[in-house]
Amino acid sequence: MTDNEIATNFHKLPEVALNTHDELLLWHALHRLEVTYWYDVDVNEGRTAHEFFTPDGVKMVGHNRFEGREQIRAFYEWRARQNGAKVVRQLGISGVRAVRHLVTNLYVVSSSERCATVLGIVIFYGGPSKRQSNPPMVADLINECVLNKDNVWRFKSHTLRPVFMSKATPPSMQIDPNFLKHSPQCT
Repeated sequence: MTDNEIATNFHKLPEVALNTHDELLLWHALHRLEVTYWYDVDVNEGRTAHEFFTPDGVKMVGHNRFEGREQIRAFYEWRARQNGAKVVRQLGISGVRAVRHLVTNLYVVSSSERCATVLGIVIFYGGPSKRQSNPPMVADLINECVLNKDNVWRFKSHTLRPVFMSKATPPSMQIDPNFLKHSPQCT
């Protein structure tokens, strides 16, 4: 979705008229999808993050684009290898990465029977010190979600558009997605 499309649709009412109860249920389902995804990323190193996407789903962070579940899975495998022993050694944390993603201001912009566009904000915390207080990244969140045939919501696209960046660049902004395509460790 382009910036112009977001601006045009920001105040758009849902295409399918929803009563307050149905609107709340939809918001809850999409909020749960988002926070469950980030929980997996934060405490499970994203081992199942790719399963939150449709088979042809797209994850974008800044200019980095990962297309399809396999590229998304490969990205999270690469990401998990970056800090393993280093996190334990530097932070004294074992089994859980020193990373947290906070989701806020989740807003369902539009919806139809099996599709929804969701906007929000993701604040990323992580880095070389567990005492770090400034987030390395604050990003706008733009999701296109679809309800699959089993009535499970999945990401068709999940986009983080950085708004504020610190000097500590998150791994999702460090990697060249083309590296994953040619890396024998990620196939």
